[in-house]
Amino acid sequence: MRLSEAQKRSFYRDGFVVLPGVVPAAQVRAARRRLFMGLGHAEAAAGNEPVFVDLFNGGALRAILAEAMGAVAPVRGCQLATQWPSDPSERVNEAGYRDCDTPFDGWHGHLDGLWNGAAGVHQDLARGMSAEQLAAWHREPSRNGCRKTFPEHRANVANFTALVGVALSDQRDAGAGNVGLLKGGHHQIERFFQAQRDAGGPLGPDGPDWPRIDEAAPNGAGLRHYPDAVRNAFAPDGATTADGRFWPRPTLLRLAPGDAAIILHATPHGATRVAGPEPRLMAYARITPPSRPSTLRRVNPAALCDIWQEWPGMAATVAAERSRA
Repeated sequence: MRLSEAQKRSFYRDGFVVLPGVVPAAQVRAARRRLFMGLGHAEAAAGNEPVFVDLFNGGALRAILAEAMGAVAPVRGCQLATQWPSDPSERVNEAGYRDCDTPFDGWHGHLDGLWNGAAGVHQDLARGMSAEQLAAWHREPSRNGCRKTFPEHRANVANFTALVGVALSDQRDAGAGNVGLLKGGHHQIERFFQAQRDAGGPLGPDGPDWPRIDEAAPNGAGLRHYPDAVRNAFAPDGATTADGRFWPRPTLLRLAPGDAAIILHATPHGATRVAGPEPRLMAYARITPPSRPSTLRRVNPAALCDIWQEWPGMAATVAAERSRA
């Protein structure tokens, strides 16, 4: 009902930790059944149904989170992330590149809480967006509900504390739509936000050394969902596209049904393509402890610059690991 010291050290080092088999098989089966019932009938499954929120609210998972984060309120809704088998396509992703040209099964990574355009990603590589398209794309909020800026906080990124994912399908092999992460990237992100703060801010895209729009991307309007300085810190372990762009190699989570992953908000992450025959099924909850002041509920700049601020159960481990650095 708690992370072991070895798991805490791994969590500190990597920015994520996997909890094998933490969700009972009966709950996983019930959640899978409801998802497939929704696909076969008119009534689609919703993330606020008990069969899904109970993946997080009952049993060991919530107790483990509470020991690490302090009190944790019950989850009221979760994201049901279903990804279908697909071949490499010419569809342009948010980075501004065609899926088939993006290395590592289309992985392009992001931090959560970032504006991602109010209209669809520009797909025409032969010409840029028209004035009308640009105006529609730059509106707020974006398709994911995020604002571009939070001037009251000197920040351009919303942040929670932990992304918690429960696997509802077998992802033990690569090519199963595995979540990819920049292992250890949270340390780079923390230092980057500290540098932005010290330079006067704001924190996030369009702040110091983080231009939001990548005009050199093939579609002329790619989105930098994490800073280039962090991306390039992972060289040379990665791949380079024909235009000279470096793409870091993500670490893939290989999860069995019922495994859960706790991922720091500061760890760049993203899904990969499903190359196999089965859909990838995940349920995600975004957790922020009630101890965060209500005025900072959406954005807590201090927690961007001190990524362990909201993890009291990790304090001793963090102190010990930082003393060794």
